[in-house]
Amino acid sequence: MLTEPSGVLSSFDAFARAEMPRLLGLARLLCGNDHDAWDLTQDTLIQVSRHWQRIDADRNPGAYARRCVVNLNHNRLRRLSREVLTASVPDRSDKGSELGQENLDEWLDVALQRLPWKQRAAVTLAYLEDLSVRDIAFVLDCSMSAAKTHLSRGRDSLRQAAAAESAERTPRPAPQLRSADHGN
Repeated sequence: MLTEPSGVLSSFDAFARAEMPRLLGLARLLCGNDHDAWDLTQDTLIQVSRHWQRIDADRNPGAYARRCVVNLNHNRLRRLSREVLTASVPDRSDKGSELGQENLDEWLDVALQRLPWKQRAAVTLAYLEDLSVRDIAFVLDCSMSAAKTHLSRGRDSLRQAAAAESAERTPRPAPQLRSADHGN
């Protein structure tokens, strides 16, 4: 077994403890469920730990970790696209589990899951992580103009979903009944 300097392990441990909630929240919004989010976060931390000595502390290891989350999720989606779908739908876990998503409306969760993965990642990184377009482009490994396009299209799709949800929730006036004129 290889031994690592204790400073390297303690710096990674501190990083993992500090970044875990953010990475988990990002993974939850990208995956749409708690189980896959936990798996994705753990896979990310494993990948980051493997390269920890190479990651320069000045280069923002948090950005590297977020990029890993997005890339690993993309790989997961590609694997899922090759899976055979079954006739039965699995039960979904309750909203608002240990990830603190009780305020995420179901329609928003569904709308996010319907977005293409780069749009979903761009919107999630912009609003959950409060990243700039430049940082989103870095995490998605694309140009700034492509990141702006993904963000704009994702926002437009979510606006349309919000409008549809609002229209669905708006009570419609009851039909006016006309009194029958019996010609007395």
